[in-house]
Amino acid sequence: MAEWQPAPFFLREGFLSDAKALLVPLCQRLAGYGYPGKESVGMENSRLPSQHLVHGLRRLVHDLHSREPLPGHGLSGIICGTTDLISFHRESAQYCGEDIPLLVEQHGFESIAWLLLSGELPSEDQLADLQAIVADAAVIDCTAAEMLERIPLSTRPLDLLPLCVSILSFFDPTPHDQCQEATRSRVWRLLAQLPVALAAGLGKPLVDGSLPDSDSAVTLSWAGRLLHCLRDQSNPPGPTEDAAMNALMACECLTEMRPACFAARFAGSTVSNITAAMQSASVMFVSQLRNDPFAWASDVLLGLDGPAGAEEWLRKREGQPMPFGFGARTSDPRPEILREHCRSMLGSHRRIVLEASACRLERLLEKRELFPTTDWAAARLMTLLNIPADRQALVVGMARIVGWAAQAIEQQSAGVSLLPVLEYGAQSKTTAISND
Repeated sequence: MAEWQPAPFFLREGFLSDAKALLVPLCQRLAGYGYPGKESVGMENSRLPSQHLVHGLRRLVHDLHSREPLPGHGLSGIICGTTDLISFHRESAQYCGEDIPLLVEQHGFESIAWLLLSGELPSEDQLADLQAIVADAAVIDCTAAEMLERIPLSTRPLDLLPLCVSILSFFDPTPHDQCQEATRSRVWRLLAQLPVALAAGLGKPLVDGSLPDSDSAVTLSWAGRLLHCLRDQSNPPGPTEDAAMNALMACECLTEMRPACFAARFAGSTVSNITAAMQSASVMFVSQLRNDPFAWASDVLLGLDGPAGAEEWLRKREGQPMPFGFGARTSDPRPEILREHCRSMLGSHRRIVLEASACRLERLLEKRELFPTTDWAAARLMTLLNIPADRQALVVGMARIVGWAAQAIEQQSAGVSLLPVLEYGAQSKTTAISND
């Protein structure tokens, strides 16, 4: 199985120092062979590196030594504002001041999305109206459907997300209305239409621009209908699966500051069009997942074949770090919320084996002070829900559409610009030109 690697690796914090420590001694040793007048002790001439390799290694050593970040430049570590959307405390985490465990236990994803976009939980009447509006809006224009149906079936499912957001924006009935009510309506309409558009792009048949009706699927939540759309099963999800999918979407909709979050906030600080923010964030999200960590995690879990397989897999990785899904212990309750839902999914032999494998792997890693993140727990739950590995990141992106929209709205309301200043050439800091 190919090892997953985050991309782009050269932008990771601390990369240059790590690269120097690991590569410079090796490069210097290899590049030392072949110097004029230097004997190659213990090596036959046939095994000497070629001249172009020697030259390339010397250049690499030089570049690693010379590419130091300029002092006082860059935005890394700079606090660009505050947020009330998500907060972390000693033993809990909250959305808009509401404890996440209670939210997930007592409310569906639609209610939590309303909270993030409006700042308060909906009343029963507001929730009923929202659910009716989302159900009625779950239809796309036939022209949009035809365009998406012509996309090659070999297209990576995740790449459909920003494409669908863009295509659906051309059919916005009120494109010039940028008031807050219209902005929120635009987000709800996009949530209603995205599953339909994605289904068309994935090659599923539509009926008059909408998904075929199913009597048993009518009672599903929005998250349950999304699950039914994305996995290749004729039977709709049961109540336990519907609840698990709601928890998954709720736990994945907001994260700490990441590039996609910043893209949404930057757009929100610059323009009043919420669609532009969701487009920017979705493009950034998809671009960062060229090497899909969720698919990698799902493939790992499916290949363990029991607790003994988990031990053997980890033994083969001795001395190597886990590239995704584990880190230091935190107070974030969301991984445990998702793990609880995993334990409620044991309805078949396959799921029991998969869950036992995941539990064993996590216990072994806990002994190394490595604990599962929300993303790892989400991949574990999505695998139990039979969501294909290459569509799992798409589910996460769908959840974060709400979080990106909420962050753009919050940033726009704050009225704080995120546009930095550049120095041009040898220009001094005192004469730097603003990018207004």
